[in-house]
Amino acid sequence: MMRYFKIPALSIFAAVMLFMASCGKDGEGFQKTKSGLKYKFIRSGSGTKPQPGDIMLMHIKYFSAGDSLIYDSRNIKDSFTVVLVEPTFQGGVEEGFAMMGTGDSAHFKVRADSLFTKTFLTTLPVSYQPDDEIRFHVSLQRIIPKSLNDSILMARDIEMRRREFEQIELFLKQNNMDVMPTENGAYLSISKAGSGEYPKAGDTVVVSYTGRLLDGTVFDSSVDPEKPFSFVLGRQTVIQGWEECIPLLNKGTVARMVIPSDLAYGAEDYRELKGYSTLVFDVEIIDIKAALQ
Repeated sequence: MMRYFKIPALSIFAAVMLFMASCGKDGEGFQKTKSGLKYKFIRSGSGTKPQPGDIMLMHIKYFSAGDSLIYDSRNIKDSFTVVLVEPTFQGGVEEGFAMMGTGDSAHFKVRADSLFTKTFLTTLPVSYQPDDEIRFHVSLQRIIPKSLNDSILMARDIEMRRREFEQIELFLKQNNMDVMPTENGAYLSISKAGSGEYPKAGDTVVVSYTGRLLDGTVFDSSVDPEKPFSFVLGRQTVIQGWEECIPLLNKGTVARMVIPSDLAYGAEDYRELKGYSTLVFDVEIIDIKAALQ
């Protein structure tokens, strides 16, 4: 004969809480690492775990303490890319990322003050309290090992540079610039010779210039005679291509400088300039002011 026992609801609640406490979980099922990160796995398998420097492709969204959505990567693109780094603070969400394997889904909770100031590198919004908990929902789709990603980036870099130098050669041919590159690969063509001393490190050089892309698009200019551009040579306040070419030009010289991206802004986008952009500068040396001894 079966027996049934009526247990008060409070006793059931207490039993559940006691069980969860024994598992190290709070009332929402979150566990806590030694550093203080709160985590709860929604789906956990035996997928590969990431190593420092690996690329993690994930869906990520996070909510305020009041459960208002702050960010959802699905609203922007198919996946969110994260490079696994050391946690930006004790209990940082990066620790949670490192715990995940491919195919896993997990929730994490972190303090608002540390998240904004140490991870997002900004001030804590006035609508948040320092000890508010920001909740992250993360689904890890794929891990790209650092070694593979480095190889992919290297292959892409080689191909992009090959294309860039093909475009430079075509530009030089179309513009009748039969000149040899400088030691580091810039091209310099003088259309009007100047006179006097050449600038050296520490001198202030006053220049009128127009900067274009290879297709002729103007991206910068200082042709206003009342506002010429000036800089101190050797202080690295201009791109490397200028530091290399300007010492070859004396006062009154009019010249064209064709500067590959590795002597300009490199492989990354810079403001309106795309990565691997070759820059063409038409310059006139207005004046050279010797450095004070």
